[in-house]
Amino acid sequence: MSTPTARHRCPYQPGAPSWYVRATRSALRASRFPAVKRQQLTAEQVAVSVGHSGEDGTAHVTLRIGRHLGKPPRPGAARDTWLRLRADIAARLQQAGFATVPTKAGVRATPPPPEPVAVHLEHGDVFRDGLDALGRYRISCPDHPHLTGRLQHAHGLGPQVFTYVYATERARNPVWPTGFRTLHDAAEAWAAHMGLPPVTVTET
Repeated sequence: MSTPTARHRCPYQPGAPSWYVRATRSALRASRFPAVKRQQLTAEQVAVSVGHSGEDGTAHVTLRIGRHLGKPPRPGAARDTWLRLRADIAARLQQAGFATVPTKAGVRATPPPPEPVAVHLEHGDVFRDGLDALGRYRISCPDHPHLTGRLQHAHGLGPQVFTYVYATERARNPVWPTGFRTLHDAAEAWAAHMGLPPVTVTET
């Protein structure tokens, strides 16, 4: 069996889970907190799922026991198990440095902020590539060289509204065909699409 390359082991790629969702999943061992499966759970079986909370930087852990997804069961043994599991998850996350808030469906989890990752923007070379290079940028992440994309605004001149964000340099269709008011906003959106944590942006 071949050893996976660094690129394939890297968690950062187009459409990757957000860094805070991935951090929350990593803090909750699957052996102890199994993921929700498609099949029906028995009344005693408990599973969890981790997804976006709707707020940047915060994940939501949703508990499921039996057929009860996103809410605790009625009073009884199953409810006691659900409440005990929610407290256990919150304690586990707090030990890992997360801030937690109990919810009706489970736990909201905010991981400690990671160190920013650098992304670099390189403006298109008009002298080399002609006027088509106006308003076009190559974006890359020096720490993860396989991550490269493109930013382009509508006409190359006028207000800085970066209308197109391409996940990769060769992509034909933009990830976002709507505008970002600044170049840095577009760069941050690209980085979030790659699953990168907060970034610092440099330009040449």
